[in-house]
Amino acid sequence: MLKDISKKLTMKKTFFITQLEGFFNAISQEYQEIIHQKEIENTTLKEKLTKQEKDINNLVNIKNTLSLEIEESKKTIQSLQNQIDNLKNSSQSDLQHKLIVENQTLKQKLEKATQTNPDMKQIQDLQNQIKKLQQIIAKGASYNPTLQSQDKEALIEEISKSLKK
Repeated sequence: MLKDISKKLTMKKTFFITQLEGFFNAISQEYQEIIHQKEIENTTLKEKLTKQEKDINNLVNIKNTLSLEIEESKKTIQSLQNQIDNLKNSSQSDLQHKLIVENQTLKQKLEKATQTNPDMKQIQDLQNQIKKLQQIIAKGASYNPTLQSQDKEALIEEISKSLKK
């Protein structure tokens, strides 16, 4: 009988140990799965964070670039306005007066284009054409009027076509 009791206790002990090992393995496996899942989520979040940091840096660079371009445009416009004021104070011949009025019109169109169209290449082209027109204005008093008229008319047509686009 003692042998039977000892045998039964040994069997129960073995059964109990097997059950505990199974339970421990099941819990251990669940925790491993949870840890693995959390590691995957953590990696995904790190990738998203890195991407967002790059996007933020790109947006900051774009903002800074556009701010510099806007400042340069403002300085150019102020320079053009100063030149126009200087020309108004100098001789007021009909040809120069027409060129000044056309220059002011182009300046207004440029400002409207800057506000409505962020295409900086077109704005730069217009600014270059305005500079050419101002050079003609500056040299207009001492050069042949027909040559000046031809250059002026060609520039005005070119600027008008560009603005219509």
